Amino acid sequence: MRFADLAIRKTPSVALRLALGLSLALGVAAVAAPAPAVARAKAAKEKTPPAADDSAATTETKTDKKGKKGGKEQKGGKEQKAAAGSRPEEIGTFGDWSAFAVQGAAKTCYALGAPKERLPKAKLKDTQAYIFISTRPSQGVRNEVAINLGYLTKDNGSAAATIDGDDFELVTKGNNAWVKNPAKEKEFVDSLKGGTKLIVKAASVKGTSTTDVYSLKGLSDALGKVAQECK
Repeated sequence: MRFADLAIRKTPSVALRLALGLSLALGVAAVAAPAPAVARAKAAKEKTPPAADDSAATTETKTDKKGKKGGKEQKGGKEQKAAAGSRPEEIGTFGDWSAFAVQGAAKTCYALGAPKERLPKAKLKDTQAYIFISTRPSQGVRNEVAINLGYLTKDNGSAAATIDGDDFELVTKGNNAWVKNPAKEKEFVDSLKGGTKLIVKAASVKGTSTTDVYSLKGLSDALGKVAQECK
């Protein structure tokens, strides 16, 4: 990619700016929404936290009460610095998409876009949707797509994405949707890169049907920046 292609091209739309602010607020936890199977395994694991965590929490509380420096307090300081270092950094804006990088041992880069239109407007006026396409080299992950719908859906529910007439099946869990067949994810991303408009249709846990319309202008360049930053 030419150097000129990496420049910030124009001010992002209002919808994209809202998504950018949300991305910065949520940090890397929002970047890589886990695929459904991973999410279920993680939830099951979190139901029974290891005893070591409780012990560490108790030790830290005692240390705070005594007002001693060092030990847990020093470790806490390091952890706070690490957390600050993991804040997403915008590395470029391309059309209607932006690229971000999160530094650290497990470096993550991603392209972020927000819909141009959400229907029905009355029900979605106070919610924000966005798409993350993330790359995590340390985990061997390239261009993983996670769609945040901004509302709760049925677990393992059905949703659909259409890119300039090409249809793809999605699966939902929590607030998110993913490409249902992982083997089609590369095809999905290639279609996004070469397309002009993405339409995502899904339904809330209460049965309300929604439609999000995304512009794909600049996505190819944003993913190019992501690939360059997270080699």
